[in-house]
Amino acid sequence: MATYRELLAQKRALDERIETLRAEAAQEALASARAAIAEFGFTPEDLFGKPRRAKGPRATQAANGAGRKARTDANLDLFGDGAEKS
Repeated sequence: MATYRELLAQKRALDERIETLRAEAAQEALASARAAIAEFGFTPEDLFGKPRRAKGPRATQAANGAGRKARTDANLDLFGDGAEKS
């Protein structure tokens, strides 16, 4: 039966092999994707869809700081003792 340290060493070796093979597989996948893009002339929109556009006034309000204001006078006194009032 393997000892704890032997198993840890095996795990480290396995983790290294896994990472090496993952990197190789990622490179192969990227090469395949690049080949398909070159062969078929895909555009970024074909691959990722069209970028989303901001809709309506809500996006405009957030961009210029307008819109609903945060409540700063909220009652946060959870225990009802008024200790936080200044």
